[in-house]
Amino acid sequence: MQLFLVASLPLFFSLVIMLPWGRSGVPATLTLVITHMKGVLLFFPGYLVILLLRRIAGFSCDGFLLYLSLFLRDHFAPLLTAVGAFLLLQRTLSFSGTDEGIFLTVFAFLCGFLAMVNLTDFVREWHTWTTYELFLLPVLRLSTVLGVSLAAPRWFRWEGRDAALFAASAAALSAVLAVSSFLDRSSRPWLGGAAAFVFVAAGVLVFALRFPRSVRG
Repeated sequence: MQLFLVASLPLFFSLVIMLPWGRSGVPATLTLVITHMKGVLLFFPGYLVILLLRRIAGFSCDGFLLYLSLFLRDHFAPLLTAVGAFLLLQRTLSFSGTDEGIFLTVFAFLCGFLAMVNLTDFVREWHTWTTYELFLLPVLRLSTVLGVSLAAPRWFRWEGRDAALFAASAAALSAVLAVSSFLDRSSRPWLGGAAAFVFVAAGVLVFALRFPRSVRG
C-alpha cells in the first residue's frame, strides 16, 4: 500500500495521457510530460505555503472541528496551493483552447504537484502510516485532480473573476471530499471508503461523458 501512496498519481497521469485522444487540439505527449514536471518543480516553493496552512490547521478535535482540521490540512492546503501555482504559471504554458487541451494541461500539472504532496506525506508519516494515508487520501487526490481538471475549461483563461471562481470551485470540491476523510477519522472507515469510491466513480463517469471518443478508442 505504500507503493500506492507514492505511485498512484504518476500512474494515473501515464494512463490518461496514453488514451487515444487524437491530434486535434491535444498537446503532444512530451509537452504534457514537461507540464507534469513543472508541477513537480513548483511544488517545492509551494510546500512552504502548505506547511504554513497546515500549521494553522494543526488541531484535531471531534465533530465539526475535526472535519475542519482534515479539510484544511489534507485537502484545502495542498489543492489551493497547487491551483495557485498553476494560475501563476499558466501564461507560460502553450496549449490549445480546446476542452481536451485545457483538461490535459491542468491534469498534467496537478498530477505532478499533488504527487509530490503524496510523497512528502509518505516521508512525514514514516512507519506510522494508516490505511487513511496509504489508501484513502491518495484515492481522494485522484478524484481531486480529475474534478478540478474537468472544471478547468469552464473558467478558461482563468483571469480576474474567472480565476477566483476556478479557485472557489477547487475549494468547494475540497470541502466535499473532506467528508470522506471525516467519516474515516470518525471511526466509520467503511463509510469513508464508500464515499471515496462514489467520488472516483462520479469523476470517471463525467470524464467518460465529456470525452467519449478517448474512452471508446
